[in-house]
Amino acid sequence: MLYDGRVMAGKGAALVLPLSPLDGRYQEKVKELREYFSEEALISYRVKVEVKYLLELVRFLAPTFSGSPQLPRRSRGDSADLKSLSTESSKKLLHWSNNLSDKDVARVKKIEAKIRHDVKAVEYVIGEKLTKMGLARLVPWVHWGLTSEDTNNLSYGLMVVGAKEKVVLPAMRTLVDKLSGLARVWAGTVMPARTHGQVAVPTTLGKEMAVFVSRFSWWLKKFAEVKPGGKLNGAVGNYNAMVKIYPKKDWLGFSRKFVAGLGLTPTLITTQIEPGTQLVYAFDLMRQFNNVGLNLAADLWQYIAFDYLKQAAVKDEVGSSTMPHKVNPIDFENAEGNLKLANGMLAVLADKLPVSRLQRDLSDSTVKRNIGVAWGYSLLAWKTLTDGLAKVAPNKNKLRQELEAHPEMLAEAWQLSLRKRGEAGAYEKVKDKTRGKPREELKEIKMWKAADYVGLAEKLAKMRVG
Repeated sequence: MLYDGRVMAGKGAALVLPLSPLDGRYQEKVKELREYFSEEALISYRVKVEVKYLLELVRFLAPTFSGSPQLPRRSRGDSADLKSLSTESSKKLLHWSNNLSDKDVARVKKIEAKIRHDVKAVEYVIGEKLTKMGLARLVPWVHWGLTSEDTNNLSYGLMVVGAKEKVVLPAMRTLVDKLSGLARVWAGTVMPARTHGQVAVPTTLGKEMAVFVSRFSWWLKKFAEVKPGGKLNGAVGNYNAMVKIYPKKDWLGFSRKFVAGLGLTPTLITTQIEPGTQLVYAFDLMRQFNNVGLNLAADLWQYIAFDYLKQAAVKDEVGSSTMPHKVNPIDFENAEGNLKLANGMLAVLADKLPVSRLQRDLSDSTVKRNIGVAWGYSLLAWKTLTDGLAKVAPNKNKLRQELEAHPEMLAEAWQLSLRKRGEAGAYEKVKDKTRGKPREELKEIKMWKAADYVGLAEKLAKMRVG
């Protein structure tokens, strides 16, 4: 491979030459998304949608084919031949559409380069396949009554569903499960809580992790329930061509059944584009899940800075080019950066896709091609967060020192105890005795133990969420 005057080959070139870090440096962590969001994947899903539509259309219209002047017929028995398509030839056609070869994909791209229309190129390649299969009579029915956006919105819907079920949800759950396990293990590990950055009252490390488990789980559940919408209704959403040619057919029913059969939510009233309501909702839900991740990464970074958490030092890894002692929280910093990138893109997707001039403009097309990029940065961040969680453990010596150094954490308990006994001005008395005083002067509090003042923290840490 020649790049900028330099020759590069093999795996090294694959890692350093791609413009996107997702396809270069980080490809091992996100490569499973290629099956759903690469250019090849988009072509494959378009072929699947077009072929399935063709077969369903033939089945739907077959009773009207006999004697129909619109259908190119080979013989008087053509109608019967078409009805049998679903049991014989349709299986071969479906198998082909579900297993496109590199040659098929290359053929689509070659035609597209000539005609400069990606969906029409798919239509032509399907026509070529039908002709080779002896089904040339069906070529005029490929993409019949459809606009490109019918094919595209259904393809993207299927891509999103596939990636969500096979890649995204498993990665989300792996992160939450890892964190949930740590919450239980650390349930009784007492540490100082901090509000406004200042020492507050005792809590446990496990309970603080459980807070994130609870937050993650809420957004994950909502995200898992979302099913993208899909539309199949022609150039401006009115079924114009379909109704004109076959006015007695139930095109609304056909559309509803076809879209639902793909596993999508039928959207029956649209312009040329499906408005993306469910898709936008999914992007916003993922963005909020990521916001929880941002908060978690920042807190873990801070706990490491406080020395409450210690990181495992990997023998061959280097923390700094000049400071040999460093073990940096790079997993949490990397996750933070990638989550911000992902959220920026998810916000653009959520804001852009519902907006299209009049009945359609094409500005959403290039934006949709970046769904996989936004999800890729999210996936990368979740995996990196999960990796980081596997490398940290409580620094129990440091936590014990911190608890001993801050007996004022129990000032709340002291003043409430005095108030319970009816002592007037209890709050003010404790305030005067504790605020800004060295710990040597806090004799009344030192007789209490922080471990006895964590409330239900341990129980909360072990609660199952969702």
